[in-house]
Amino acid sequence: MATKTNDTAPLLGGDQSSNNYGSFPSKNGYTLSPSGLATIVSQSQLGAISAYDGISKLASQIGCTDLKSGLSLSSSATSTQREKYGSNALPLPPAPSLWMLLWAALEDPTMLMLLASAVVSLILGLGIERNFETGWIEGASIGVTVLLVVSVAALTDYAKASEFRDQQIKLEDGKHVTVVRGGKSSVSIHPRDLVVGDVVRLAVGDIAAADGVVIQGSDDMKMDESALTGETALIPKTAAEGGDREGGPGDDPFIVSGTNVIQGTGLMLVLAVGPNSIQGKILARIREQEEDDSDHSAETEEAKSAFSALRAFFTFGGSDSGATLMDKLDVLAVDIGKMGLIVAVGVFLIMLTQWLLKDFIVGGPCPELVDEDDCLSTLVCIWSAAPSGGGTCGRHFVAEDVSTILDYFIVAITILVVAVPEGLPLAVTLALAVSMKRMTEDANQVKHMDSCETMGSATTICSDKTGTLTENKMTVMSARYAGYQYDHVVGQGGQDNSLGAKMLSAFKTNAAKSRLLCESILLNVSPTSTVSLNPETGSTFYVGNPTDCALIKLTQQLDCDADSLRVAFKEGTSMLDWGVHSIPFSSQRKRMSWMIRRADGSVSLPYPGRYRMYSKGAPTQMLAACTSFVTDITAAGATSTKPLEARDRQVFMDMVATCQSKGLRALALAYRDFDDVPKGGWGGNGDLETNMTLITVVGIEDPLRPSVPGAIAECHKAGIDVRMCTGDALTTAVAIAKGCRILRVSDLGEGGQPKTGFAMTGAEFDDRVHLKDPSKPKTVRRVFDPEINDAVDRLAEPFLLDEAGNKVLDQKVFDDLWPTLRVLARCQPEDKLALVRGMRKSRVFLDEARCAALFNDHGIRIFPDYQVVAVTGDGTNDAPALKSANVGFAMGIAGTETAKQAADIILLDDSFSSIVQAVMWGRNIFDSISKFIQFQLTVNVVAITLAVIGAFAFNDSPLSAVQMLWVNMIMDSLASLALATEPPTEELLDRMPYGRRRPIISVTMGANIIGHAIYQALILNWVLFAPSSLPLDPPVAFEPTQGSLHWSLFFNVFVMLQLFNEFNSRRLPTAQKLRTTWSEWNVFGGVSRNPYFVAIMIFTFCMQVFIMIYGGVAVNIIPGGLTKAQWLFSVAVGAGGLIWQVLINVIVVVFSPSDYEEEVGLTPTELEEAAYEETAASKWDQVRIGVRRGALYSEVFNTDIKTGIKISKLARCAATSEKSSRSFRDVCSRCINVKTH
Repeated sequence: MATKTNDTAPLLGGDQSSNNYGSFPSKNGYTLSPSGLATIVSQSQLGAISAYDGISKLASQIGCTDLKSGLSLSSSATSTQREKYGSNALPLPPAPSLWMLLWAALEDPTMLMLLASAVVSLILGLGIERNFETGWIEGASIGVTVLLVVSVAALTDYAKASEFRDQQIKLEDGKHVTVVRGGKSSVSIHPRDLVVGDVVRLAVGDIAAADGVVIQGSDDMKMDESALTGETALIPKTAAEGGDREGGPGDDPFIVSGTNVIQGTGLMLVLAVGPNSIQGKILARIREQEEDDSDHSAETEEAKSAFSALRAFFTFGGSDSGATLMDKLDVLAVDIGKMGLIVAVGVFLIMLTQWLLKDFIVGGPCPELVDEDDCLSTLVCIWSAAPSGGGTCGRHFVAEDVSTILDYFIVAITILVVAVPEGLPLAVTLALAVSMKRMTEDANQVKHMDSCETMGSATTICSDKTGTLTENKMTVMSARYAGYQYDHVVGQGGQDNSLGAKMLSAFKTNAAKSRLLCESILLNVSPTSTVSLNPETGSTFYVGNPTDCALIKLTQQLDCDADSLRVAFKEGTSMLDWGVHSIPFSSQRKRMSWMIRRADGSVSLPYPGRYRMYSKGAPTQMLAACTSFVTDITAAGATSTKPLEARDRQVFMDMVATCQSKGLRALALAYRDFDDVPKGGWGGNGDLETNMTLITVVGIEDPLRPSVPGAIAECHKAGIDVRMCTGDALTTAVAIAKGCRILRVSDLGEGGQPKTGFAMTGAEFDDRVHLKDPSKPKTVRRVFDPEINDAVDRLAEPFLLDEAGNKVLDQKVFDDLWPTLRVLARCQPEDKLALVRGMRKSRVFLDEARCAALFNDHGIRIFPDYQVVAVTGDGTNDAPALKSANVGFAMGIAGTETAKQAADIILLDDSFSSIVQAVMWGRNIFDSISKFIQFQLTVNVVAITLAVIGAFAFNDSPLSAVQMLWVNMIMDSLASLALATEPPTEELLDRMPYGRRRPIISVTMGANIIGHAIYQALILNWVLFAPSSLPLDPPVAFEPTQGSLHWSLFFNVFVMLQLFNEFNSRRLPTAQKLRTTWSEWNVFGGVSRNPYFVAIMIFTFCMQVFIMIYGGVAVNIIPGGLTKAQWLFSVAVGAGGLIWQVLINVIVVVFSPSDYEEEVGLTPTELEEAAYEETAASKWDQVRIGVRRGALYSEVFNTDIKTGIKISKLARCAATSEKSSRSFRDVCSRCINVKTH
């Protein structure tokens, strides 16, 4: 028995029995109020349907008087339902306010310490020292600067949150559901527009947008409710019965919002929406829990021992095995913070110790004062009288000493502020946020921010064929029908030579032929598939399944009216659009079928049998299920058939092979007549799709997207392998792979066919890479048959399963297979999942011999790191593979809602070219973050070094607290804005991906950081210790105190060095790029394409000028600022960093290994061999290696280097001549243009 509402507590309290519309219906304790309807679904109360005498009458009680017509199309009707039962719009989580973000930024410990220091400074200056003229300046300056830094951080976070919220709204806006309204069977609306009483169409891949009850469904309809219950078993759904019974124990017609349709189709009556739905209630509880968590602090973990805490603090670095960029950045940020804290504490202790030694141990100036009056006149000294007369003058602690210690503390804290890379997460977030927004313009709708960066490391893309590599605009190109072969011919002279036009011409005297073909198509397609013509452009627009649309387009060319035909077969009592029963397509059966009544009293049709089943599917499976085929159709409609013998079957299979060799998808259509409803009904009989009569076999073309071959070539150039996973036959898949260059010339053998292992079916792949369980009896399963090169069902050993019930992968066999695999045909979702998981686990790159063999035999270069796999998918069953991949791409047009939910990025145009754009953006993100790291670490090294030098040399920092905070703002917030917004360039695809084990600081970055740190340290120490030697007139006096001209000039030089180094940081060339591309030496190249960078540079420079002129005492600057000559000197030494960058580049080119050497992992000797055989990356490597070897020979033979190079070439010639039939003289004359003796 079903449980009634008065027996259980509803999930939401306060059941409403009435509102502005009066009382809600109530019967036998079942109230049809918003919360009452929600309880019916949540408690699966079948008794409610019986209480209201069936689903139709229950629907009329909630506003839907006709389930076949649905609600009215008028906006007033839906508005009434919305006001009465609620809206289906779930509120977005509240956005953080600017004040909340400001408060969060102020909670940073370093900011709090600086604010506390500012308060103490104000108390000392105004309260104790009573210096009302200047005593407030330092404290106020620190406070204002801290507030400025906090405001910039909060505003940036606010903009980032707003951007992310906008992205989420755009993702939500792209959703739609199909409902029945106003008698129209397919009305597309947004899920938020659903109301109680709507009739919703559900198909495979749909995600229920509201709670409801099934009123019409296929017998195999199953839902995935794991998102709600955690159980992975699929739940069968049956249509709700009438009022005569409450349903059996296995009946479950209720659909819960957020669950997925995995099998079958159906119609659902909406009962609960928005906050009243199960999904809405769960969301509300989650938000309540979040509020509770924010109000009550969590219990702290048990404190660690002091030893373990110290060991953790002094442990630097982390694991590099497959770590993501975010993991590496976390480790880097923590390590920088630790070093900054150590230096800050060290500087504070050094300054404090020096001061204590000087003033209290030695006594400072006090011991030199022998007169009591002189001693007492100094505030810090105290006179100690001796009993015998006289006395000594000593140092004692005064209030001003607190200010001194505070100054030291402020310096230490500001060093920590400069060292802690709080701008690093800001740069990451900015780079990701900017990329997410701009990627949408390139048809990439990003759901997960970190997936943007991951695409930059992608080494393999497993792509679908249909819609991704092809245009998804299918057209029927050939058909074998009623004894004749019809083919599309390329039109000439404006003639319509389409297949439909040729068939229409042939059927002029026999309309019955056209009718049978149109019936077999139009009565066996998805009701939501439509083809419309744009009268302005003359182009057709497909909605729904592309294969169905191609067939519908053929019927339009045959002048067949789909609506009138379907109306003739509409059943009065059925919720189906036509017919009496449908069997949806499934990947296991590879077919779909639809049953119709041949004569229902309104029409009289000359066909035998009362019922007919139309079926279509894969030719191999369909031909196996057919026993006869149509040979002719008379004008009166009589169909002539003959048994399908082996010879006839071969004729059709030859046509299929011809289609597949041309890249066409073959499809077979058949029918079967029934005198009456079979025993067990239409849904309870598994033998319906047998003993059929074949009508036709058609070939459907899906043209290759023009941009795909070029995009795949870009992937190959960028070091990314592309693999095609398709459900098409192997021959079709190979033809498409050749056309789009997934299969390259080097991948093909004799006769233009793929080499062994480069293309295979999913059945062969599945059989080879998974372990078998010989201990169990054989079972019927999919097995690869090499004779037909396709899958068949036969007895075979079952697969070995793990505890979770998954097949166990043989990683060794898999590693022998995947490096050469380029095409996986007849691929099922589980095959794609196994491919993705296996590649991610693979460690083939560690097997040097295997990698060398692949390169020598096939020209395949295995990326020297873990595989980063991107996968495309459009179906519900693709969801596991999309989730398992590093980055999952769902099709925005052809993809199901389940696929979109599982994916990281949605391709809005379903095009492969958009994936290449995502790769470019991903690499740009990595580069943008690396640029900022290079810039920040340079500033960190220089600032901390000078702080330590200042502490030792002057017992003070050359940069004051306010100055350091300004520098911190330059290198954190402003630099992250400038460097993280660089747009991508095509050159990003000219190099290999970044490996997961690659350190975040590359060789070139390390050279730039160390090189510029040395340059800046040399310049700044020159200014710091020898200002009088600077080329300035008048000379600058040595005056190492805050507010002096000396240290004001030092501050300005420091800032100018950072500004110009920001230009240097815009470029992250590899050693190879520096050797081959002069544009990489130009740090100003492309700067005009980034207006953010230009604006920030101008703003920073102007602010520096303003600070130097008007900062004065508040910023510890000499009043009036610097002279023109001093400004020119500051700018000149800053610009000198640009010249210094050229010198660093030269050093990198000469001494660093080439990218080829790093990637392939060759020894220097092996690289030299490869270089002279012209397999190295560039001529620059050959020249460099030649010079290196020439220098060696010049030393051995005691000659000049030019002669040494010639001797080196002669030695190479001699080695070459030994391996060839040519004479030594011939070989040498080819190598060097000199006479040999």
